[in-house]
Amino acid sequence: MTLIFQILTGLAYLGLALFLVRRIKNPKQQVPEWGKWLPLIPATLHLFTVYLLIDKSSDSGQNLSLLNLISLITLILVLLVAVYRFSKQTPHLMLYTAIIAGVINWLSIIPEEPNIVNFSNNGLGILHVWLSIIGFSLLLAASLQSALVLVLHGKLRHKPSSIHPLLPPLLEMERFLSTLVLSGIISLGVAFGLGFGLPESVIKAQPLHKIILSLLAWFSFCTFYIGYKSSKLSGIRFARFCIIAFVILSIGFIGTKLVIQYIL
Repeated sequence: MTLIFQILTGLAYLGLALFLVRRIKNPKQQVPEWGKWLPLIPATLHLFTVYLLIDKSSDSGQNLSLLNLISLITLILVLLVAVYRFSKQTPHLMLYTAIIAGVINWLSIIPEEPNIVNFSNNGLGILHVWLSIIGFSLLLAASLQSALVLVLHGKLRHKPSSIHPLLPPLLEMERFLSTLVLSGIISLGVAFGLGFGLPESVIKAQPLHKIILSLLAWFSFCTFYIGYKSSKLSGIRFARFCIIAFVILSIGFIGTKLVIQYIL
């Protein structure tokens, strides 16, 4: 049953990506009102697929294996961008998000060693994990938005005539980027605070370099955000530094699981 929903979800994301490509190629074409709701179709299938992969794959706990965790992150990413599209036009960001989610969904078909975590009677642990995942998803969205900001800035400098009409103004994109970064900082900051309240055995079970890299990335995002808001960093430099900080966060957040599950 899980495999069937993984296939259906992948096909739904493919259909969404084709719809968005057509939208980008024909920016003057009138889009029906239901077009804004279209991303929620693969997102709903994705939600049920993630539920089957994480909650229903084991009776002894939740299976937070690497691909399952990344699949959950991309689901939150899709939902975030889909909701934002109700107020702003973001076909490019939605397209990249759909492609990433679709690829991860297909990769999750590959069998992998389960990583069972039992959160029964551990509300603090559940909140810590969920806030960490949400924070990472927000900063992933910020890194994608940063890439779009850099692309638009490059076009403004070298070839303004090539700017796609559906791309929002640069200042609007920078504001959305700063909102994503602030939300991610708050979510991760609370998660880190809760993490230090977990049992000592749980903290010691975490690789030291994962904690160090994650905290380094968080402090980097905080520093860059403050620098941007205090006008010490331009929006372009802020976007570049956000991508660098997210790479550090990814190494700490996902790189550890990758090494443990597939290399060691």
